[in-house]
Amino acid sequence: MRRFVFTALLAALWSPALPAAPVASKTKPIRVLILDGQSAGPYHDWRLTTAVLKKELEDTGLFRVTVATSPRFGEDFSGFKPEFGSYQVIVSNIDAPDWPSDEKAQLEQFVESGGGLVVVHGADNSFPDWPAFNQMTGVGGWRGRSEKAGPIWYFKDGGLVPDDSAGPAGSHGLRLPFQVVTRSPEHPIMKGLPRVWMHAADELYATLRGPGKDMTVLATAHSDPKNKGTDRDEPSMVVLKYGKGRVFHTTMGHDVAALSCVGFMTTFQRGTEWAATGRVTQRVPADFPSAETVKFRVDIAEMDPAFVKAPRTNSFDGLADAALLAMRRRADELKIEGVAIVAYFEGDTIQSWSSKMAVVGKMKTLPVQEKKGSNLLAIAYAKASEMADTLKDSGSNVRPPMTGEFGWSGGVIVRGKKGFLIAAFSGGKSEDDVKVSRAGVAELKTGL
Repeated sequence: MRRFVFTALLAALWSPALPAAPVASKTKPIRVLILDGQSAGPYHDWRLTTAVLKKELEDTGLFRVTVATSPRFGEDFSGFKPEFGSYQVIVSNIDAPDWPSDEKAQLEQFVESGGGLVVVHGADNSFPDWPAFNQMTGVGGWRGRSEKAGPIWYFKDGGLVPDDSAGPAGSHGLRLPFQVVTRSPEHPIMKGLPRVWMHAADELYATLRGPGKDMTVLATAHSDPKNKGTDRDEPSMVVLKYGKGRVFHTTMGHDVAALSCVGFMTTFQRGTEWAATGRVTQRVPADFPSAETVKFRVDIAEMDPAFVKAPRTNSFDGLADAALLAMRRRADELKIEGVAIVAYFEGDTIQSWSSKMAVVGKMKTLPVQEKKGSNLLAIAYAKASEMADTLKDSGSNVRPPMTGEFGWSGGVIVRGKKGFLIAAFSGGKSEDDVKVSRAGVAELKTGL
C-alpha cells in the first residue's frame, strides 16, 4: 500500500502550491457566466464557492467571468433574465429544485446550439424533473431521484456499467482525501495529467443516477466501504455532448477547502476551456498532485473565513486525521485490528500534548483459555506515554515498563520541526505494530 500524504487544509500548514502564473493570451477572453443562488442546505455555501470558482478561472488570464444569481424557486423571476447567448460557457453552481419554463428553455437552447456547460459538485443535484438537464449532466443525485431517473452508473473493467436496481440516488461518506484515477488520458482535459493523483478532503459522490447517454468518463474515484462507500469506482469527472454543445461535469468541489486543491482547480480550468472551445491550451502545472500528495493553494483556502480564523499555532489537528487514516490503511494491509494513537508535543520535554485515537476493528481482545485479554486502548496509550517520557521508541527498556506496556514494541517517536511526533499501535505482533506506527509518523512529518 502506498503511503498517502495529506497536506491538511489548516492555516498552520505552509507547504502549499504556489498560485498559477497567468497564461498570456493573444485571443479575446473566453466569456463565462457562473450561475448560483440556491442550494438544498447551508452545507453548500454557493456565495463562498462561486467567489472561488470565479477567481480560479480569472487567474488563468483566459476567462472573463460574470456571475448571475438566480432567485430561489418560487420567488419573483421577472428581474432574472441572463442573456445566455452572450457567453461561450455557463458554469452551474446552483442546486435548485426547479426553474421557470422560460429560463429552462433558454439554457437548453444555449447548450443545444453549441454553448458550453460546466456542472460543479452539488449542481448535479438540481432539477430532478427536467429531462434535458439530466441528459446534459448524465448523472445526478438526491432531491427525490430514484430508479425512475435512470440507472446507477459506475466504472468497471474499463467501461461504464448500469445498475437498474431500485433505490434513491446519491450518497457519500465523510470528507476525506481520496485518489482520482484517469480513465481517458487522451482527452484534452486529461492529457498530461498523472494516471493517479490525490484530491483534498471532499465528498466522494456515489450511487448517482441518470440517463448516462453518450457519457465519457474522464476519471473515477473508489468509494471506500470503510467510509460508507459502495466499493465501486465512481465517476468523478465526465463529459457529454448535448446537441452541438459540450458538457463537463465534475462531482468534486464541496467547499472552499476542496476547491483549493490544485488537482480540482486544474481540471476545472481545463474543463471550462474545453466546454467553451473544444480544446485545451493550458499546461499542467508543475505542482500538480501526485498519487501520494495533496497540493493546495493557501490564497484560495483563505477565502473561507473559517480557514482564516483557524488558530495558526497548532497544525496537529488537521494532520491527525490523515495520520490515523494512513495507520488504518496499513493495519488493513497487514490484516490486523487494534487501536491507533497519534500525539504531538512541542519543546524538548512534555508539558502538554495533543493526541487523537482511532479504533481499527476492535478496542480489546477477549480472554481465551491460555491467556488474558488485553485492553488495546490502554496499551496504545501506555506506549505513547512511555515514548513521551523517554523520547525513545516504544519497548526501548530505558525504564522498567509500566503496567500495561508489557515491554512491547509498537510505537515510534521522531523529532519534528518544533517538538516530538508520536504514533503507537496496539493489536498485532510487535513488528507489525511498528509498521503501522511508522505510517502515522510519516504523515505527521509532512507538516510538524
